[in-house]
Amino acid sequence: MSELSEALEQIENRLDAGAYRSGPWAAFLRSAERHTVQQRLAVADQASRVSDKLHRRGRPRVLPFRAGLWLELVGTGVGVVLLEAGLRGARGGQVLAAAIVLTVTLQPLVKIAVGHLLGIRYSYCYIWGYYEPRFKMRYGTYLAAGRWQRVGLHLSGTVGSPLAFWWVSIRAADIVPRVSTVCEVLFWILVGVQVLTFSLGISGVRQLSRVGWLTSGGAVARELRSPVTHRLTR
Repeated sequence: MSELSEALEQIENRLDAGAYRSGPWAAFLRSAERHTVQQRLAVADQASRVSDKLHRRGRPRVLPFRAGLWLELVGTGVGVVLLEAGLRGARGGQVLAAAIVLTVTLQPLVKIAVGHLLGIRYSYCYIWGYYEPRFKMRYGTYLAAGRWQRVGLHLSGTVGSPLAFWWVSIRAADIVPRVSTVCEVLFWILVGVQVLTFSLGISGVRQLSRVGWLTSGGAVARELRSPVTHRLTR
């Protein structure tokens, strides 16, 4: 049994016994980053299973992946219908509502599509908070991915939400210009958040980096910094 597989087995045994305490998973991830892609690929299925068990400890409301994906696709369709109807009737409130729906649904759809192209998959959908569907990554596929695949995945996570506001802003410019302006402002705010969190994440200051890592922009920074981190901790 490899070092990585043994660490995962110990974590899983503790989870199954209800005796797991935080720390071993983070240690496993640090160790995994010092191994080759082939070595990480060898434990990918095991890592996915353990990661899912860790995530389910919080008892999230879970949907099968396909059901969650259809939910996002239907939501996107609703957003498009709302937008077209709002534009035809020059109803600004409806257009803004459509932009909000689309900014919620496009982000995971873009990220899932890019992840699929990069070989990174998702296990299931869960409801975050009271209503927002999110997708739990099949973590072993991410663990086994190369660094630039991971960067590409996280970069795709910065695109969907701003894209929705940008698109609605363009479409609404000549019909409901005030709403178009609001959407443009929201577009730049989202872009600014990603740039800011990337900057915090790449800064190397531990407290600031952890704040930045909460977003896709920060996750890009984390992946770009990880070779530096490994050299510093060896």
